[in-house]
Amino acid sequence: MGLADTYTVIALPFLAAAVTIFFFRQYFLGIPKEIIEAGRMDGVSEFGIFFRLVLPITKPAMAAMAILNGMLCWNNFLWPLLVLRSPEKFTLPIGLNTLLTPYGNNYELLIIGAFFSLIPILILFLAFQRFFIEGITAGAVKG
Repeated sequence: MGLADTYTVIALPFLAAAVTIFFFRQYFLGIPKEIIEAGRMDGVSEFGIFFRLVLPITKPAMAAMAILNGMLCWNNFLWPLLVLRSPEKFTLPIGLNTLLTPYGNNYELLIIGAFFSLIPILILFLAFQRFFIEGITAGAVKG
């Protein structure tokens, strides 16, 4: 397929993670049936019900899964190590591991690299923080 030694082959297996599919299945089962029935009574098509009624309700779940899957894909070490061959395409965790050698360790660069590896995940969390907190508190009892 021509995907060897490309960035696409790194993210491709994580597009349909089993945990994410199960999470969304459980989330969709928790959506009240009355909302779907109300959409059918109004004459909305099944795709319209999904895109206009159900999808806006799932924004917190999508934000939570975007953060968790983004962290999983960004911090993954073994899969990129298996599929990438050229050193210039190595991901950051693999590059940081190359700083630890039997002949000497470069801890200064390792600490700086670890700090910079946090920045994309921090940006992702800050972008979806509002939805993430909304998703955590969605099932909370209000008093």
